[in-house]
Amino acid sequence: MICKRIQPAKEISEFIREYLLFHAVFDMTANIPAKSYPVNPEEGIIFLIRGSLVAESPELGTIHKRPKTFVFGIPSNRQNLSISNEYMMVCVRFQPGALFKLSGIPMTELVHNYIDAELILGGEIKTVHEQLANASNYESMPLILDNYFQRKIHKLKKNEQPIDKIGSLILKNPQGFNLEKTAGQACLSHRQFEKRFIRQIGIPPKLFSRICRFNQAYELKEYSPHLNWFTIAVQTGYSDYQHLVKDFKQFAGTLPNTFLQECQNNPERVLNLSAGFIGV
Repeated sequence: MICKRIQPAKEISEFIREYLLFHAVFDMTANIPAKSYPVNPEEGIIFLIRGSLVAESPELGTIHKRPKTFVFGIPSNRQNLSISNEYMMVCVRFQPGALFKLSGIPMTELVHNYIDAELILGGEIKTVHEQLANASNYESMPLILDNYFQRKIHKLKKNEQPIDKIGSLILKNPQGFNLEKTAGQACLSHRQFEKRFIRQIGIPPKLFSRICRFNQAYELKEYSPHLNWFTIAVQTGYSDYQHLVKDFKQFAGTLPNTFLQECQNNPERVLNLSAGFIGV
């Protein structure tokens, strides 16, 4: 069993943030708890190598079984993810806007949407899935993905514009987001900037920055459980604790401490694979 974050090849790191490799095996009689999964600034591809994944969105009242290989955009609501007794997946986490470059599809169509990857990226993705499923060891899996994305990215026309980097800048420093300043960095008017940002990322820049800040706060608590919520709020740029609570209610569907307690039952925690694993 394994739960590991893996860096992609350097030459594709402008497109790929990281790979997540997760393989867990539960006893056949075990009652596997669902994973509490909040709104986050992720977009990517999931390769389900073994087992199945079912996602419930309580606020939307929906339950969906994911395809074997699927593309996803930023989730709009908290989800509860249920996995089978043996579950193995590889997640490709893109840099903000990279999936738009690769697919050409407006990311508004992928917000809280999970689409069979073949419909978007073509039949070659099925071959990649087969190569991952037949890999002789964990170590060879990132190389398979590196090779595929190197070929895919090499075919793209070089037409980088200032706005292409804005999503990554906000992801790293959501506290520094200012619409006027950021639109200026992109060399666009406010209206042009918002329109193009939504096309590339899927949601307005202000909402994206809020989700990124919330994600920072949540991950800081994950890695530094000794910190209290007030300290975390201050360190991640919230004006006060109540604004942090507001974001938790919207993006996690509950209060900070309640959500933290729910996360203690996440599958990776139960198996003690990795205290810091965040992923679909």
